[in-house]
Amino acid sequence: MLKRKLQQQEAAASKVVPILQEPKAYEGLTTSALFAKPLWQRFYEIEEGLNSELQQLDIPSNIAVVYNPVEYAASMHCDYLRRFLSGPSKRVMFIGMNPGPNGMGQTGIPFGNVRTVRDLMHISGNVEQPPVVHPKRRVTGLDCSIEEPSGVRLWELFQTLAGGNLETFSQLCFVHNFCPLAFFDAAGKNITPSELKGDYKKQIGTCCLRALEKQLLLVKPDYVVAVGNYVYTLLKRSTYCQSAQLVVCLPHPSPRSVNNTNWPEKAKDFLETHNLIRFMRNETA
Repeated sequence: MLKRKLQQQEAAASKVVPILQEPKAYEGLTTSALFAKPLWQRFYEIEEGLNSELQQLDIPSNIAVVYNPVEYAASMHCDYLRRFLSGPSKRVMFIGMNPGPNGMGQTGIPFGNVRTVRDLMHISGNVEQPPVVHPKRRVTGLDCSIEEPSGVRLWELFQTLAGGNLETFSQLCFVHNFCPLAFFDAAGKNITPSELKGDYKKQIGTCCLRALEKQLLLVKPDYVVAVGNYVYTLLKRSTYCQSAQLVVCLPHPSPRSVNNTNWPEKAKDFLETHNLIRFMRNETA
């Protein structure tokens, strides 16, 4: 009798489906947040979309070759984004014009002079080649021995103002370029976006501004600093910039710019005047 009763209890128990407890949600973390893409990756996807648009444009005959270091130096470019575009948002976004041939053109990093990237940012990696290489504009990555003066001036000033640490700078500030392309004529001369002509110049400006608008909405800076007049002029058409707390033009650090001696001193005065150095030092009070 007892044996039969035990058998009946075991049979009944085998039909019971255990009730599992719901896993506890971590405080401040939702299921969607668990699988959300990081900020840098969403930013990079906007860049990829822009690259696809730019590839469809007809290049004018006076442009011999076009380089896109966001593509051929993607490894280092993405490393820069991972490290310097971390966190939920930035307070200040500095926006340059386009890659310099011996800066971002070699490293994939805005104003990315080789010494700056290697010794100050401690970023390294492989750099591939553009589809067509001009013999006077070879891409050698971190082996490039030619300085990019704009990159040296800009990043070394930012490091100094941040107390000697670019990681401190990147907590609240980010540096980006409006256009990812570098343009060269048949002689290898660097042609900036401001020097482009006709419909192509207009198309470049329209495509890049449309992408920048998405990037600004993503990063949400309160202060937008155009590095040079070309970008500043285009930012006047930006819907996002119309609602930003401050949109200003920092003179471009290139020695090619007119009346550009003592740029570090002038730039420091400019940043002090607009009360931006506090963000570079990760100070918000």
